[in-house]
Amino acid sequence: MYPRYGRRLPLSHQNGLLLARLSWTVPSLTVVVATLMHLFGDPRDVPFFISETDYQGLQDHVFSWGLTIGGLCQMMYAWHLYHTLDAQRPGLWFIASLIGVFSSLNAILVAHYDMYNYIDPHILTAMFAFGGGVLWSMLALPALGTLAAAGGRQLRTIGFTMASLGFIVMIAAFQPVANSFDSKGMTLEEFLNRAQSGVDIAAPAEYVLVAGLMLCLASFRYDLIQQHSESKQRETKTSTAESTT
Repeated sequence: MYPRYGRRLPLSHQNGLLLARLSWTVPSLTVVVATLMHLFGDPRDVPFFISETDYQGLQDHVFSWGLTIGGLCQMMYAWHLYHTLDAQRPGLWFIASLIGVFSSLNAILVAHYDMYNYIDPHILTAMFAFGGGVLWSMLALPALGTLAAAGGRQLRTIGFTMASLGFIVMIAAFQPVANSFDSKGMTLEEFLNRAQSGVDIAAPAEYVLVAGLMLCLASFRYDLIQQHSESKQRETKTSTAESTT
């Protein structure tokens, strides 16, 4: 054990596991439901970016409230993980946890800076949310080190690989197409229609990116369970040793 900054959340082990589940199921369900609503509604084209589902009507409320609740869960989750999990490199784990809180905050902001009315803040917060999430999961690997659960480390590696590849492909596919013409005076819909050849690759890559980040969030559940079990075993051994003396 080592000293940690700030106060831990008053959560039991079971509360922590519930928060772990909510951190990835809420945003996952939000993306799936909003996507299906947009797909069977009147989509601009197919495939489309996830942010395009933040469109007027019921799907707008699903997207905005779903990601807001999911982002709040993720912020609490990142802080709970920092105070609950033992790390091989405590300093790096603290930095990774702060990045996790920051990326989760930007996931909330993305939900309210929709791309139709706030395109520049939307792009910025989306980059912080995606990039921060990838960086959080990457730093968690060396930060937890050998203290991480084998299942959690494996799932985190898979998720980080998926998220990183999705992020790189999304940027590499869309940026050259978007920069190949003058978008001045275009509406967002006109711009996306013109850049659809890039969207055809970038949009599926974005879904892979989000799926990878959700795997990373889900992976920490293994670490919570393992370290709780180890803590109980230490308490049992201590109690047994005290009773025999």
